Amino acid sequence: MNTNWQRNILMLALLCALTGLASASQEVSQRYPVARGAEVSIESLAGTLTIEGWSSAEVEITGTLGDGVDGLDVENDEDGISIEVEYDEEYHGRQVVGTNLTIRVPSGAELSVETVSASIAVSGLTGSVQLESVSGAIHVADRPSHLEVENVSGKVSVDTAPDGAELSSVSGAIRVGTALGRLEAGNVSGSILIEGGELAGADFETVSGNITCNAVPGARGDVDMETMSGTITLVVKADAPASYHFETFSGGIANQIGPEATKTSRYTSEKELRFNTGSGGPAITLSSFSGSIKLVTR
Repeated sequence: MNTNWQRNILMLALLCALTGLASASQEVSQRYPVARGAEVSIESLAGTLTIEGWSSAEVEITGTLGDGVDGLDVENDEDGISIEVEYDEEYHGRQVVGTNLTIRVPSGAELSVETVSASIAVSGLTGSVQLESVSGAIHVADRPSHLEVENVSGKVSVDTAPDGAELSSVSGAIRVGTALGRLEAGNVSGSILIEGGELAGADFETVSGNITCNAVPGARGDVDMETMSGTITLVVKADAPASYHFETFSGGIANQIGPEATKTSRYTSEKELRFNTGSGGPAITLSSFSGSIKLVTR
């Protein structure tokens, strides 16, 4: 009998806790008129942010505000709109239930997003996009006109990187589906993967991670790739004019279109390779301290 009583009390406490969490979540559905090229600024803490471009000259905010959220601070004027998820002061330094929002903005809007521990998914935007997260995955679909992404601890996935895109991560893989033009990517502890496209210059750097680039260098724009501890793989057109310079301190150099690498010292395993294919073209420099370099043809 006593055991049943304790079980009932426990079930009641659990039910009350769940009911409290459910009641703490606030549904939100708001709309604001904005210019089609307006600046849209969004700040949130935990949860998910889904930003979608649409044809309407409005910003629509739907979803749920998590436990510990006071509400949304929205400022809308002729220059643009700012949206901030505001948290109750008593929740500072405590675990909060994530806020999950879907925000639709004009497709040509200039978007800026900052989160602490929230994933960001962006699609349908043709304007400039700038994203920053401390701990959350970032995914950018479609093709914005300009793209800057900074992530401290999370993956970065970009379907199409426009000319001049800048991507960085401290701890998480960086993936680009198609690179179009010049691209900068930096990673401290994670890989960089470019699945396809054509580069008009590139600057890739990792401390601990592989660099794999299946986007071929174009006729213009130098390509520089460097890693401390990882393998560099670059796909090129065999007959495209370019000048190549490879260096590795303790790793092999595999070259499908030119001569073999030579050791630079009788006392170390350091290797170097320089050669040209044709006249002109970009300068392609690949360097790995502790890893291999691979130049392969498409």
